[in-house]
Amino acid sequence: MNPKIGIQFIAAFMILSMILSSVAYFIGSDDSSDEDNNQPDINTPQTEYFDVGGKEVFHSFNSIADGLQMSNPQTYEAQFLDVEYIESTGLELWNEQLPLNLTTVSMRNKVEVDNLYMTSSKQIYFAQDFNNEFLLLSTMTPKIVSFQYIGLPSSDNQYLLLSRLDTTDTKHTNVMGEPTIFTPTRESAEAIISIIESVAVPPTAYDTFSPVLNYSDDYSEFQVVNSLVGFADLYYMGLHRNDDGSFTRTTIYYNPSAESAAHINELALSGSERGFSQYDVTTEGNILKVVLTGEFSLVTGEDIE
Repeated sequence: MNPKIGIQFIAAFMILSMILSSVAYFIGSDDSSDEDNNQPDINTPQTEYFDVGGKEVFHSFNSIADGLQMSNPQTYEAQFLDVEYIESTGLELWNEQLPLNLTTVSMRNKVEVDNLYMTSSKQIYFAQDFNNEFLLLSTMTPKIVSFQYIGLPSSDNQYLLLSRLDTTDTKHTNVMGEPTIFTPTRESAEAIISIIESVAVPPTAYDTFSPVLNYSDDYSEFQVVNSLVGFADLYYMGLHRNDDGSFTRTTIYYNPSAESAAHINELALSGSERGFSQYDVTTEGNILKVVLTGEFSLVTGEDIE
């Protein structure tokens, strides 16, 4: 073969190879880019303080009233638990020994919330509404994100909504902060954010339960409210462990039934004889309020209706 022709052939082959390599590179890059754009980023657990980006929730969280102010008006029952205080005053979580006929709601416990975040819970609030949705608020230590999630911005672009990948339903959503929000869907988390960020005071579950909350105490580390009881239109119960080891129970009824009111007044007549150091019953308009103090078994075993 003519050496000159051979050299030209080799040069042409090299140029063609370069062109094909370039085409293959850009085709591969385009496919990879399209695939990445269609797949949301999966974020790994964080070991630093809520290091997820976006604004953090910041709202007062010291009582059931604070939780209700973050809850929608369709809420029919709620509970608040100051685990940190309970742990500091006793060797066991006495709240887990409370009977259903006293609380009237199925209680959340510390272990299940701890397991949700792999941290230690300090305060817990749990509410359910007529739309068959729930709201879990909690504070924790350490303040970390211990789960995988897909982060999406809230509709106002202030918060990062974390769609969890480690629960039975991938619609479960967290918004981190004080307290941290946990809801069944992104939409329900957005609704809570809307309440928090509203310039005007929006309607909330606090409005629903204000008739009993206006007479409630500020020191009970365990509190429940319920609007689906048969003995009153609204029911509140608060329980507090006193310094001497006794317990004070406060129950408040809005529009109690005549039978319940009569039974409660009858019980009060023999309160001191049965070991109670306090058994006060007061009536004001549609409100019936009962405050009694005694040993744990007495206080938690006394009829509420």
